[in-house]
Amino acid sequence: MEKRLGRLTDTRTKILVVDDEPDTLIPLTRALEGENYTVVGAVDGADALEKVRDETPDLILLDLMLPKLNGYEVCMKLKEDPITRQTPIIMLSAKGEIKDKVLGIEIGADDYVTKPFDLIELKARIRALLRRTGV
Repeated sequence: MEKRLGRLTDTRTKILVVDDEPDTLIPLTRALEGENYTVVGAVDGADALEKVRDETPDLILLDLMLPKLNGYEVCMKLKEDPITRQTPIIMLSAKGEIKDKVLGIEIGADDYVTKPFDLIELKARIRALLRRTGV
């Protein structure tokens, strides 16, 4: 109960970071927490869908290559759901071909960033997307 009350009183912007690679998840989480975001991590597609419902993030950073459900599948499920369809999603992927980027955006991602990414640029994209969505 105390944990739940703590979440309700935390007014910081909440970002869900979905990546099965600890080498990406841990440093990205630390960097975003350093920017005063609340960060929740998920390690696969199924975990991501659970965390979205439990945590109600303001923005999702979603890797494409995930176990259980890939990033495309997660994005489609979130955009089909009336409760989560407005949640902004930035896809993060090593798949940098134009067809991959176009597919990500066509299924509902708001932005697509290729790995390895520049952290300064990613933070700027996050801030811009949050401004556009009014968070």
